[in-house]
Amino acid sequence: MSEAGDLELIYLTIEDVVGLYAAIIGGTSSQASDQLRNRDGLEGAIGRLAAYAHYEAADLATQAAVLAQGIAQSQSFLDGNKRLALVAMLTFLEVNGYGVPVADRELADWIIALSGELSTEDLAGRIRRAMTPVR
Repeated sequence: MSEAGDLELIYLTIEDVVGLYAAIIGGTSSQASDQLRNRDGLEGAIGRLAAYAHYEAADLATQAAVLAQGIAQSQSFLDGNKRLALVAMLTFLEVNGYGVPVADRELADWIIALSGELSTEDLAGRIRRAMTPVR
């Protein structure tokens, strides 16, 4: 796996993440936006990735973990924040050429554990070990 500095990464935008949330709730982007209670928190969670890449030379797995943790903890939507954290994490990895072929239940456990004993670094390690190129 290349370090983040070795390739041009694709980052999710606020519109992308709202669209992912719309897909989760089975609604439109407008309906998803109506469920958004903290736009600044969501923008902060999304924006942290580039900062980690620039200032800490964070690899793709670390950035994916930071994204998941940021979305899960920001609680920006009325409901479904952990589901969104998982979907956004997997989408970020996929658009950058990697999949995480892990059982759905295990992936869900990773995100749930972020609110307890699992650190962002631990999640990054799990992602790093499971990542496989999809391109």
